[in-house]
Amino acid sequence: MITGKNIFKRYGTVEVLRGVDVEINKGEVVSIVGPSGSGKSTLLHILGTLDKADTGDVKISGAKISALSDQNFVPVAWWKRFINFILDSTIIGVLSILLISWVSEKLLIIEDDFVLFWIRFLCTALISIIYYGVLEGLTGRTLAKFITQTKVVEQADGSKSKLLTCFLRSLYRFTPFEVFSFFSLRPLGWHDSFSNTMVIESKVPYRKRSGDYLSAKKLSLFRNKHIGFVFQFHHLLPEFTALENVCIPGWLAGRKKGEVKEKAEELLKMLGLSHRMENKPNQMSGGEQQRVAVARALINNPDIVMADEPTGNLDSANAKELHQLFFDLRNKFNQTFLIVTHNEELAKLSDRVLYMKDGKIV
Repeated sequence: MITGKNIFKRYGTVEVLRGVDVEINKGEVVSIVGPSGSGKSTLLHILGTLDKADTGDVKISGAKISALSDQNFVPVAWWKRFINFILDSTIIGVLSILLISWVSEKLLIIEDDFVLFWIRFLCTALISIIYYGVLEGLTGRTLAKFITQTKVVEQADGSKSKLLTCFLRSLYRFTPFEVFSFFSLRPLGWHDSFSNTMVIESKVPYRKRSGDYLSAKKLSLFRNKHIGFVFQFHHLLPEFTALENVCIPGWLAGRKKGEVKEKAEELLKMLGLSHRMENKPNQMSGGEQQRVAVARALINNPDIVMADEPTGNLDSANAKELHQLFFDLRNKFNQTFLIVTHNEELAKLSDRVLYMKDGKIV
């Protein structure tokens, strides 16, 4: 169902997860407990694809979510990127002037300043796209990067950038923030941020690109379809009704509106909220809002529902009611739940309890 192997996660100098192995089976209700700071929520977010492990392997329903090696890429210093920018700009400028001169000769004399501006801009953009796109797409470097001994990699897996990615990088260089990007505290260019790439030292070898793992876009779609989330705070959108809040993940998944609405109504009735369908969040109690959040988590029939302190913001009566709801859903739909909680009563009712301490399951 869901497995995680040798998961490590660090934030700065703080090591949050230290080699966690975990396996959740279909139809299980599993609770993760432990003191604050033990890594419970971080583990849940990594297993739920909301965060990435530094190293380790995660699989959900047979799909490989992440597998990162121990090799970490370090962006090159700002001054190398600055040199790259100056050299590449000079080369592109010379090529652009030559192209603009040739185009101007073909179009004879154009006196309209507005037209001249756009001709120059389009010529420069064309040269830039060809220069960056082709050179970086084929070799991983531009002429400047050969001189400074740097190259471009995909941050996702450390492989050489694809041709399409390099074309996108060249387009993003025309954003207004690009000129200032080399002076950022973290040496990452504006176009690198958009295209999910990084400039590194050439001596660092490329990683082999693997097609087994989900891309960022596919991962987002996978998450919406296969995983439901319930958090301590319901995170309902205040401008929408309960029914609309529940429908949103289904609509984002591209399902038919009528089908999603019918399913949402069924879930809200099952959760005792038939009289609240047209109410907005501020017109409902805390317990009712959290039940709407549960219905939203179930709308796409996910393989697993992950809950992070789902009763932490509820009184004891509503917390007990939500506890029972999880087990009723498991019994009725064979639904799988992974729950991070400090609530001992909820943990004791679970099929299994995973105790975490100092970033490990003990």
